[in-house]
Amino acid sequence: MNRPVQHAFSPSRRTLLKTAGLAAGAGMLPFGAPFAQTTARPARYRRYNASGSKTGARMLESYARAVRAMLALPPEDPRNWYRIAMVHTLDCPHGNWWLLPWHRGYLGWFEQICRELSGDPQFALPYWDWTAEQRVPSGMFNDVLDPTNAAYIANAQEFEARLKTALANTDYWTAPGGAFDRNTRYGQLLIRKFRFAEDIMFDIVGDPSGPLFYDQTRARGIRREQPALSAATIDAVSRSTIDAALAAPDFQTFGSLKSANHHTMAGFSVIEGRPHNSIHRCVGSRDCNFMDAQGFMNNFLSPVDPVFFLHHANLDRLWDVWTRKQQLLGLPVLPSGVELRTDLPDEQKSAEEKNTDYYRWAREPVLFFVDSQGRPVTRTRTEDYAWTSAFDYDYEPGTGEDVVRRAASQPRPRLAARRVYTGKVQNRLVAMTRAASATVQLPSSVASQSAGAGSTLVANITLNFSERACDAFVVLLNGPDDPSGIEPGSPFYLATITMIGGHGTCGTLSYALPLADKLGHAANVQALAADGALKLRVLPLHAMMGHHDMAMDNPVELLAVNVESY
Repeated sequence: MNRPVQHAFSPSRRTLLKTAGLAAGAGMLPFGAPFAQTTARPARYRRYNASGSKTGARMLESYARAVRAMLALPPEDPRNWYRIAMVHTLDCPHGNWWLLPWHRGYLGWFEQICRELSGDPQFALPYWDWTAEQRVPSGMFNDVLDPTNAAYIANAQEFEARLKTALANTDYWTAPGGAFDRNTRYGQLLIRKFRFAEDIMFDIVGDPSGPLFYDQTRARGIRREQPALSAATIDAVSRSTIDAALAAPDFQTFGSLKSANHHTMAGFSVIEGRPHNSIHRCVGSRDCNFMDAQGFMNNFLSPVDPVFFLHHANLDRLWDVWTRKQQLLGLPVLPSGVELRTDLPDEQKSAEEKNTDYYRWAREPVLFFVDSQGRPVTRTRTEDYAWTSAFDYDYEPGTGEDVVRRAASQPRPRLAARRVYTGKVQNRLVAMTRAASATVQLPSSVASQSAGAGSTLVANITLNFSERACDAFVVLLNGPDDPSGIEPGSPFYLATITMIGGHGTCGTLSYALPLADKLGHAANVQALAADGALKLRVLPLHAMMGHHDMAMDNPVELLAVNVESY
């Protein structure tokens, strides 16, 4: 039998321990545990909070130089600003467990391009800690860091004229050997129904249901004059939401649900469905300025807005925080089956190794990244981006870092068994101002435990979007029959479910929404104690805001609700 190679858990064998306290915590782990990293060499690059120090401000200056250089490159150069953004349009995953590694690779190669074109050999992407700074960082309104700047393409017609021929002349459209292979760029494009450049251009500029390209004056929804996040978005990025996300006991719970491939949505974890989606929508749609705001951040061409990379750097930072916390507690950091991994050629791998979540997750192809010279990269599997060591960086500490310090100072926990409380759907359809509803019988002892340490409570809402949905929805927890007076921040306002993407979302999708913070409020505790039931309602955001004349794209069906404790 082949023994797993020692570096199965960390290709770099480079330590993530940054303090003596963390080192002491690591000493509690058994030999062969995933945290077998003992070479205390710091990362070469550090990603700083964009608003946290002079270094963060200096990184923004280098970033602006790189963006201006990319905007000036001809569209035939894969490092051209819009060509880089279109990689996201063509290949990015959302609503599945490839979101985090794909975007880590995307940011890492982009960072190297910025390092090259800015002339700053120490450049590292800054991050926007939206939990601590509940507004777009002021530096992101300066010069070309604001996509409304005149250096950007003015309108969709100019975009098509400048990019269409360059896109058609790429080697994306070649089937090596004349046979279909999903593990080629052409194969990946065909999975997304992109047959040739005209399909992509139609999606971006021609689709009458709503193009992905915004004119220069409408490129970002949030403006310098009103940079703050909405109340609903502040709730989505709150410390209690981040704590619930970081409490996830395994990778799938933290990083979203597994699906057939990275082009297929399945469901959203707390970290993706709440802060990730909400920041995209707030910066790039009507959500933070309901009457007139629009912008790239709302769709799959979102990297046209430079704030995209700061947003995803913070998401990547939180993944790193969660990973280090898991390692210190001796808990899994990657999909199950990683302990069986070997470096044997595929034909020599055991059937047991191949029949694991890790094997299927790790081998998913990522084929559209280019390096600092514009050449296709050779690291083309998800497993290449499982660790920050892929690009030799770490982060200046930010929100959530204290969970690592706590993990270093406590004994390794015994994982509590997951408990699931299945709800009953009463009203299924969400349409116009009509709410769907369900109830879940939940012992009051479970709610009280969730408010303390060591237990996390999450509501899983499963919706069926019959055709497509671009609307946002509100989930209410208990509360009065008339929802009109319920505002974000109320104990009854559980969450906003937001959509981002190409031309909407369809099919069956699940959303994980943390409950503990809301159940800690007296009004909900009393409601629960009265009859032992939680009442959950789903209704359109526009109905909550009093815009009753706004029609939805299509009715949405509430399929199932449950409450999970872990």
